[in-house]
Amino acid sequence: TWRFLREGAIYGDAGFDFPNIFDVLKKEKESVDSSKEEIPESGLVVGDIMDSVASSEEAVGLVSREDAISDSIEEAIERGSWVPPSGDHWAISAPEVDLSGKWKLIITEQFKEDYDEFLKALGQPLIVRGAALLIVGNTREETKQRDGGREVYIKGINAKGVWERTLKSSGSDFDTTMTPNADGSYDHTPVKILTADSEKVDATSWWENDGTVHVSWTQGVNRYGGGSFESRRYLENNGDIYVCESIFRRDNKADGPDPSLKWKFLREGATFYVGSSK
Repeated sequence: TWRFLREGAIYGDAGFDFPNIFDVLKKEKESVDSSKEEIPESGLVVGDIMDSVASSEEAVGLVSREDAISDSIEEAIERGSWVPPSGDHWAISAPEVDLSGKWKLIITEQFKEDYDEFLKALGQPLIVRGAALLIVGNTREETKQRDGGREVYIKGINAKGVWERTLKSSGSDFDTTMTPNADGSYDHTPVKILTADSEKVDATSWWENDGTVHVSWTQGVNRYGGGSFESRRYLENNGDIYVCESIFRRDNKADGPDPSLKWKFLREGATFYVGSSK
């Protein structure tokens, strides 16, 4: 049997009878020992009330208030003495940036047109594009940024299923500096992930624009004529809009320009959105 307490209500296993005011005045005249009344231990519930737990994974993420206070103090200390890493490719985000959240795709007529053109450029036939446009409105994402941005967990949810991956950033950190090679490239550390099409590929990621834009590359994609997907993730509208710019970098440039699409998601709980999808 599960029992839930309404938010703001106070409840205990045993009731607590508040004394009559005249009884209190009378007992004040008696000795201290004889006037003591013990409140039943279960008469009042004190502490944090957990509203809900959607999954065991979310339950693991819950921390005690003491831990939260400790983390807040450490975060304040870090921000007070925070020194940006050197270079243009960071392993960490800026202190004020956190991509964590639950998001619902923003659907506009312009986005539908852009999405159709994106799929067409990837070589998808009309029947596939038509089906994709029918179900894309159900697209959602859940993101969790960890360890100062060194890890970003992404779970995509749509009518086709669930796609999960964890991107691990490499680059300049507090005690290390990553510099470009002579040709301007960087030697980022790859991790193995599965694409939405279940291809096993190498993924590298880092932060740009002073730690405000998360960049990832999935290399070794065989579909769509072969190439790599570049994704650039960042926040807009005071953190209520999560943007993912997706670009397919073709191996064979003779196949045409690199297809691109800008996805915009609204944070769960945000009440309105003003602006264009472009």
